[in-house]
Amino acid sequence: MSELAAVFQQLRVAGRRALIPFVVAGDPSLEATASFLERFAAAGADVLEVGVPFSDPIADGPVNARAALR
Repeated sequence: MSELAAVFQQLRVAGRRALIPFVVAGDPSLEATASFLERFAAAGADVLEVGVPFSDPIADGPVNARAALR
């Protein structure tokens, strides 16, 4: 079983939903991204999702598109 599958299995057994914050790597800087991830983990995030900026992020919605463009 993958680590991700194990997290979801543990949450299912506990009757909890997952907290999965999302950040775009490098927005507003690589140092800030690292700090955000550390703080999310310390605050109890179950999974961390890091998006890779790309040239046509429109399908991700306006907030994520602006983050990718920055």
